[in-house]
Amino acid sequence: MCSTPTSTSSPLTLTEKEPAGCACCAPRDTATPAQQPNTEETVADFALTGLTCGSCASRVSGAVTALEGVRNVRIDLVPGGTSTLTVISAESVNSSAITSAVEKAGYRLLTS
Repeated sequence: MCSTPTSTSSPLTLTEKEPAGCACCAPRDTATPAQQPNTEETVADFALTGLTCGSCASRVSGAVTALEGVRNVRIDLVPGGTSTLTVISAESVNSSAITSAVEKAGYRLLTS
């Protein structure tokens, strides 16, 4: 045991509360930086279920981003609830292609 005196107070001041959980499951913003679509882009929103963490959102984002014409994907994650998938594409979004990509990633779009 060393003879260095110990302090009971910490000199660190936290400005934000860190989210609980591991790096995979901690609540976090999985959205890409906001982009304003130009006049040649189409924006479409989809409701989806089954996402519980950032890894789930990344899986869906990667599957949809791989589709032809998709320029940007944003997911507003609601763990265990209904999340929102926003797709910005060069042309009109093919809903069946989006549905297929989401299902292949292991999740489900809600139909209206």
